[in-house]
Amino acid sequence: MNKTAQTLGFSVPPAIVKEVETMARQEHRTKSELFREMVRVYRRYRVERDRDELRWVNNIIAEAKAEEEKNPMTVEELLAESDRLAKYGAAQSKKLGIKPKDVARIIHEYRKERRARA
Repeated sequence: MNKTAQTLGFSVPPAIVKEVETMARQEHRTKSELFREMVRVYRRYRVERDRDELRWVNNIIAEAKAEEEKNPMTVEELLAESDRLAKYGAAQSKKLGIKPKDVARIIHEYRKERRARA
């Protein structure tokens, strides 16, 4: 016969233990029921957080497109902006210790993590 539940063991500070026990008692639930509910709530929170982040990025893109339509950049301005961003990216990567050979791997890992969360 397969188990329908598994025991999960982890450490938390004593203050958290006390808080969880108090909440469970107040809600007439077991700590396990409370933990399962916390996981469900956190899962919904993550979905909303990711939606909000995507909405925020899409708004920035829309604002940039509107600005570009209103005030298009010349070729010289585009090249200067590209150069400025390249210098900024190089400075940031140096500050973070990221080597050019690491960039593709970092991007791949980030995208893989994002897909796993979706």
